[in-house]
Amino acid sequence: MKYRLLVSAASLAFLTSIVTSAAVPQAQKAAPAKLPQDLLTKSVGDFTQQEEDQFVEVTEATMERVCIACHPFDNVTKTRRTARDWNDMVVTMSQRGAPGTEPEFAAIKKYLKRYYGIVRVNTATAEELSDVLGLSSKAAAAVVEYRTAHGKFTDLASLAKVEGVDKAKLDEQPEALKFD
Repeated sequence: MKYRLLVSAASLAFLTSIVTSAAVPQAQKAAPAKLPQDLLTKSVGDFTQQEEDQFVEVTEATMERVCIACHPFDNVTKTRRTARDWNDMVVTMSQRGAPGTEPEFAAIKKYLKRYYGIVRVNTATAEELSDVLGLSSKAAAAVVEYRTAHGKFTDLASLAKVEGVDKAKLDEQPEALKFD
């Protein structure tokens, strides 16, 4: 008797849940946040801290949906790449059917360059320095000007001497710097 009562109660609870879920539409997932257009066109090095935080948050959520559904994050980022390599990688993934829009792919490329990029300090353009190291456009231009006037940089310490360069930005990811 107890067994029948227990089975009946469980069946009733199960049927109630089916009826309730059929009668009430499931809550829609919130639409993914989108980056403001100015963050897609603005250099990463010229972001305010608030803009950078927003960029990281939205782009990581986008990557979760677009990239990480197929590849663990560590597989995507285990090797640092040049800006060109990241661009080629994202283009290849989009051609293979990764579910993203052009603005989302642009944000992913920008994110990967900034946090998992490599920059050849002695040949990089100001834009590449800014994209990878997060230097302001002005500081990145100063690096190029200094390099043109004084020759190649030999190490992190010589690069940090350039006026206007935020040493903390360089210290964040020294493995991104190549002095060849």
